[in-house]
Amino acid sequence: MNPGSATELEILIIDDDPFVRESVQLFLESEGIQVRSASGGEEGLAMLHQREPDVALVDLRMPRIDGLDVLREFKKIAPEVEVVMATGAATLESALAAMRLGAYSYIEKPIVDLQKDLLEVLLRAAERRKLRQTNRDLQRELQLTLHRLEAQQRERRATEAGFPVDQLLRKIASATEDQLQDLIFSTIPTGCRALLFVRKDQLLIPCSSRSTQLPAEHFSLPVGRFTDPGERWREADFPDLLPEKEAAVVLPLFWLGRLEGLFVIDADHAEIPGMPPLTYLRCVADAAAALLGSIGSRSSATTG
Repeated sequence: MNPGSATELEILIIDDDPFVRESVQLFLESEGIQVRSASGGEEGLAMLHQREPDVALVDLRMPRIDGLDVLREFKKIAPEVEVVMATGAATLESALAAMRLGAYSYIEKPIVDLQKDLLEVLLRAAERRKLRQTNRDLQRELQLTLHRLEAQQRERRATEAGFPVDQLLRKIASATEDQLQDLIFSTIPTGCRALLFVRKDQLLIPCSSRSTQLPAEHFSLPVGRFTDPGERWREADFPDLLPEKEAAVVLPLFWLGRLEGLFVIDADHAEIPGMPPLTYLRCVADAAAALLGSIGSRSSATTG
């Protein structure tokens, strides 16, 4: 990392020793680095909730919440933040424990050479965070490109089969979540029973239905039941959803690798007059997934 990039960094120091905390902060600020500091684990975690730093420098031994517990919480709440542990009582056992929990490195106190033993370690940690973020962004961009290519291929096949989708996809692209429910059900005949689930945290909640009773809101499915973003559809047993049928066709609504909902259709869809092929329904499902993903992103940005 070049020296000029240091001004773009933010380091969070969590240490109960005021002398160490203040001296390290003064040194890092003299290097052009933004610094926040906390006198203990609770205060440090509260600062993490307010804003993620690039790197956290955490003292291992602190009262109430020790450094390893702080490290665990960091990896749970903000796993991309790099954590460097520091202690005046370094042991091989504690160092290995910190590394197993995901710490980037381990610094012994007192810190003799602030430039070599501290600054360079923090800059390398920040560089790794930056590389991981870049890699994640590239993966998302690649995934989005592949998703668009696959969706275009399915759209072309559906159009060639006599089911034009352009107009419907344009409507879905500008719809609200409530309007989406009507649009997605408009793709199937009235006699075809179907359900639409949307994601709420780690659960899939039934939000609307066609030609069948909507399950109670407490009936939900775990997101972990569908883990493959490449899955187009599957047949699954849903006796509580469609009690008169043994199975249903399930179209997972994945967007950028994240499950946003499910479109569940009567397994006898092929026997229903006027029922479009699954290729066409998959096109509609892709558009619905993109809309739900966009709505979720906007909602997160608003609440964040």
